[in-house]
Amino acid sequence: MASGIDHVAHGWALLAIRLPELRPLATERRRVAELCECYSIAVLHLRTLAPDSKYIGEYEDMISGIELEVSAYLEQFAGISARRGLPSDP
Repeated sequence: MASGIDHVAHGWALLAIRLPELRPLATERRRVAELCECYSIAVLHLRTLAPDSKYIGEYEDMISGIELEVSAYLEQFAGISARRGLPSDP
């Protein structure tokens, strides 16, 4: 695993690429810093797995779950829907 990497910044960058609707919420990144870190580590580890590894599906599921959690948390904290970019319902 890469050492000296800022996993929070890396994770946010990966999420912003994967989920462009999150980009306007960059100021809220600190609220999901731990999830960004986990996302970075999971993606980096997935890339090191052998193509026939039985763990690929588990890591892909974990990565998808983190994406959903980040979207949900940012929707809650920012008061807007990260998925739609619209004000959330009261």
